[in-house]
Amino acid sequence: MIKKCFFIVLALAVFANSYSQGTVIYKVMLAQEYDSDYKPTDPLGKKVKEGKSASLAKQVFLLEFDNSKSKFTRNNILSLDVSKEEQRFDKMANSYSSTYDYYLDNILKLGMFRYVNNGMLVKQNIKNKEWNITTESKKIGDYLCYKAIYLKSYMNWKGDNITVPVTAWFAPSLPYRYGPKEYFGLPGLILELQESYGVFLATEIKIDKNKEMKFEFPKGKAITQEEYDKYLSSFINNKS
Repeated sequence: MIKKCFFIVLALAVFANSYSQGTVIYKVMLAQEYDSDYKPTDPLGKKVKEGKSASLAKQVFLLEFDNSKSKFTRNNILSLDVSKEEQRFDKMANSYSSTYDYYLDNILKLGMFRYVNNGMLVKQNIKNKEWNITTESKKIGDYLCYKAIYLKSYMNWKGDNITVPVTAWFAPSLPYRYGPKEYFGLPGLILELQESYGVFLATEIKIDKNKEMKFEFPKGKAITQEEYDKYLSSFINNKS
């Protein structure tokens, strides 16, 4: 296993000599399509897969960051001027990509979710994720990336607590500890991220070493992560 400290030292060395602002554009695809040539044979399965893939193809996400802050937002609005069937696929596709925007302040050690469906704001005290950095590597564009795995625990719609692996490919030559959604903390920018059902792929990267990003957390009443967990548990129990 590659020593984590090696990457951390490398990242800090570059940080000490630069101040940067950057943006990354991500597209999303189904994990099934990314991992294999999965092609359902039944007409309904084929129609659902094609509908979800088409909806994901319309989604674009933008990560903006500097040395201490980041925000991850959807960079487009899905059109309502479509059929009801397409609207259903659009809603379905959100569960494969992201149902929230995410804001991070590394100085204050705060993160904030803004949920798209109801505008709810959830504030959390951020903690370092326990990434397992491996020796496996590959090129993404011009960047050599290494594979890291994080075991994510959460409550599913049935109310069961489950743990699933999240795989990230990060580039040490881009020493910014950010990535899609709430995934951060690796000693390099995450250019590819795979969850259970969806994969985020960086399609465009821009770094400006002479600018500072200016943004604030969304305004409004925010609840804590603990309050949101109780709300979610109550919502799931009421549905069951």
